[in-house]
Amino acid sequence: MMRSLHTRPYMLNNEEGQFLQALGASVSIKATSEQTDGVFNLFEVSCPSDYATPLLIHYTEDVAVYVLDGVFTIFWGNEKKAGVAGSFFYQPRGTPHGFRVEGRASARILYMTMPAGFDQFVLEHKLSVSGSQPEADAARYKIEILGPLPE
Repeated sequence: MMRSLHTRPYMLNNEEGQFLQALGASVSIKATSEQTDGVFNLFEVSCPSDYATPLLIHYTEDVAVYVLDGVFTIFWGNEKKAGVAGSFFYQPRGTPHGFRVEGRASARILYMTMPAGFDQFVLEHKLSVSGSQPEADAARYKIEILGPLPE
């Protein structure tokens, strides 16, 4: 595979990266679309206790989740699994998925999407005005929000 002439090696330390509050969590963008020439995005996501994503489908990205700290319930398709530090989950594009933080402690994950592009949605959603329609914002990035997670 031939590498792009536009990408360069780089390193980020623990407290480096683009930090923002988005989608109800603290997000550090570790690998942007530009930095990886569109190959992947990588985010470190810190979630408060009882945080939950909606159930959603990425139609253009595969999603990989690695649990760093905390306890999660991960949903994909019709399945539900517990995730603890060291757990890894892979959701191919087109798979309904989401997660919820369990217990009273906050939690942290690495969230990777392949190919890149999800970073643009995260940045846009962070900048969107209150009262925006998340479903319409997501649809522009070929993400479908199905509703809340099952119980």
